[in-house]
Amino acid sequence: MHDFTATLQGLRVLVVEDEVLVALLVESMLSDMGCRVVGPAGGLDEAFAIAAREPFDLAVLDVNLAGERVDPFVDLLKSRGSKFLFATGYGVAGLREEDRCAPVLQKPFDQLRLGQALAGLAAPGHA
Repeated sequence: MHDFTATLQGLRVLVVEDEVLVALLVESMLSDMGCRVVGPAGGLDEAFAIAAREPFDLAVLDVNLAGERVDPFVDLLKSRGSKFLFATGYGVAGLREEDRCAPVLQKPFDQLRLGQALAGLAAPGHA
């Protein structure tokens, strides 16, 4: 058990990822860390629908959803004050300038890196 596991216990994490195998892997990692998975959403419409009906504490967002950028959903999360991180193969260079201060996990990533990033987001005082 990692030191961040207690921080993540019971947190509801929304997964927005269009690649089914990647989404399943992230879901498995989150479940193993004691998180409750919300979604996953494979596209923008589904992400907006889930966000309208289900509460969540944190979100893990792919930047490119089958050729569609996640930016409109990021804007919703920002307007709500929701905490999120990007999980992308594009790195920081694939983000809009205004989103480059958000945490970014470079794909591929492992459970340790995901857990550390989420625990950082969940920490009290993290904006």
